[in-house]
Amino acid sequence: MNATQFLAALHELFDVSANTIHKDSVLQDIPGWSSMTFIGLVAMLDEDFGVRIAHGTILRCHTVEDLMDEVVVDLAPAKMAA
Repeated sequence: MNATQFLAALHELFDVSANTIHKDSVLQDIPGWSSMTFIGLVAMLDEDFGVRIAHGTILRCHTVEDLMDEVVVDLAPAKMAA
């Protein structure tokens, strides 16, 4: 996973124009943020990136970059095992 792929997935999930979401974007300020898109985010992380991050962990993430860091941490053990 790289930042470009992650941002593209977020743009698709939130159905916003390119360059709307950046690494420093505040998650809860993304246009369309709601309980439904939160559930979509959880599903997207699992389906697209193969990671399961606790809901509380996601909610503690302030920015997109914070969330990306959590995804990278979750991916690291899988990469080491491969």
